Amino acid sequence: MRIIIDTNIIISGLFFNGLPKKLLSELDELKFEICVNEEIFDEYTKKINQKILKPKYHLDKELRKKLFSNLQHFEIKSDLKVCRDPDDDKFINCAIDAKAIYIVSGDNDLLTIKNFAGIEIVTAREFYGKYLA
Repeated sequence: MRIIIDTNIIISGLFFNGLPKKLLSELDELKFEICVNEEIFDEYTKKINQKILKPKYHLDKELRKKLFSNLQHFEIKSDLKVCRDPDDDKFINCAIDAKAIYIVSGDNDLLTIKNFAGIEIVTAREFYGKYLA
């Protein structure tokens, strides 16, 4: 199953304990394909590098290595304008290009959409409860 994971879930999972970390740790074992495009991958990298510079944050390097080695990269083809925050459109466009069926997010600008073109937009808790609990 192909899914898109919003950057806020990636950052929470890589730097903090809690459900996002548990979700990222278990996804690989269950044959989920985490899909990204160049914009999403660049955002992941930028946000991770910003956090690393702050000594109070600790990066789970093993989880990052595992996660990044399993990302499925897709070319950017779609250019839809759907979200009230235009910066979030990249997640919907990637989901369309990758034919993903879920976007896992903690961002209200995405979560208020709930469903777009057959793509469900859910919280980490909702996704975890449905597939990993």
